[in-house]
Amino acid sequence: MENFKKLDLYQNTINELRPFEGELSKQIKDFYRVGLTWTSNALDGDSLTESETKVLIEHRLTVGGRLLRDMFEAVSHAKAYDYMFTLLRNKEIAEKDIPYLHKLVRPAWA
Repeated sequence: MENFKKLDLYQNTINELRPFEGELSKQIKDFYRVGLTWTSNALDGDSLTESETKVLIEHRLTVGGRLLRDMFEAVSHAKAYDYMFTLLRNKEIAEKDIPYLHKLVRPAWA
């Protein structure tokens, strides 16, 4: 029961900060842009570390000694993540958007 009380406390703290806007919203979005890109690609066996992924997609700096394919996949995944937020802002997702998102995440050369 103690854990549920802690969860409620954490949830209430988060709710006090809602809605997430401005800089806080940007920080959360950027955090997950890197984290989701890295974990998704790591599951596929890519060689980049989370720090390398962050440097690559935030600063466009390549990493020596890593496969070029892994770097392209990280950049592609980050582009798909950004496109997803474009769809959310427009409040509309069309059927054609799903294959396009997939194409962004997994380009033909991959």
